[in-house]
Amino acid sequence: MRGYWVLEGTEQKDFVTWFRGAYPEHARGLRVSQNGGYKGKGRAGAIRSAKAKAQGAVKYEADIAILIPRGKFGSFLAEHKGAGQTHTLNDGQQEYLDYHNSIGNCAISTRGYDVLVAATKTYMDLVIG
Repeated sequence: MRGYWVLEGTEQKDFVTWFRGAYPEHARGLRVSQNGGYKGKGRAGAIRSAKAKAQGAVKYEADIAILIPRGKFGSFLAEHKGAGQTHTLNDGQQEYLDYHNSIGNCAISTRGYDVLVAATKTYMDLVIG
């Protein structure tokens, strides 16, 4: 399981660096989920998880959120999976994306850094309105 987090996390880190360089005027519109990842084991991990939930962490939220309206959409959300990995969306992740699509956001699943960047460019190139 360690490889899953390393690859996906590395791709997300690289994406954040790319986005901030490509769209510096919109750097404040980018948010990444703090919901995933290892929070520790035992009591300490349970406390960290409880604090995150109390502070608004939402189970199954998308990995990447660009809170900038484009085209007919209010925002862009991407549930990202690392390139070359076989895991897929779970039911909760799909329901999260479906909900956001139903209320006027653009919510997608991506696999691999290049796909995430291409989808983001397509979204950011949409004309507002």
